[in-house]
Amino acid sequence: MVDRSEAERAFLAARSKSERIEFLGALLARATGNEVIVVGGSAVEVLTAGRTASLDIDVVTPRDAAIEVIRSWGFEPNGRVFRRADWEVDIDIVGPRFTGSRSRIRRIETPYGPVDIAGPEDLIVKRLAELKHWQTTPTWRTELVRQVRLLLAEYGSQLDEEYLAFAAKRDDVVDILRDFRNRRDKSPVR
Repeated sequence: MVDRSEAERAFLAARSKSERIEFLGALLARATGNEVIVVGGSAVEVLTAGRTASLDIDVVTPRDAAIEVIRSWGFEPNGRVFRRADWEVDIDIVGPRFTGSRSRIRRIETPYGPVDIAGPEDLIVKRLAELKHWQTTPTWRTELVRQVRLLLAEYGSQLDEEYLAFAAKRDDVVDILRDFRNRRDKSPVR
């Protein structure tokens, strides 16, 4: 078990918010003995080295074991998420099942063990699907566009094109992915 003091030391040792995400994900995996995959905006934050900011840490892992651990670390339920107010950190346990490609997961070694991060292909497709199929606010749409552009710029040459094409077709975003790629070279990423 990873006790509260070890979690606090790791949190304080992190030099950036993205490193805090990595450290807490690694500690949660070690403490529960279960796979923990960082997904969503927090995965984008890690993969872009903090060039985006997530409001919470999104993880895929079995819920009951994770709740027991994060409560022992001082997190309290706050609606769907668990919050530690003094750290200004929310953890969202998305569920136990990862829906992306396991072969595209990025493993990052930390001083507290490894942490798994959803692959950029899945993160790109999920953001494109949200842009195309979900109702979002103009501010959130702007942020989704920014995240897709950052991921394409950062990982463009490393992307598994076959898997990306499959996932884009599966989620009916082939057209919007094509549009992003056509515009990628015409405007700078901020």
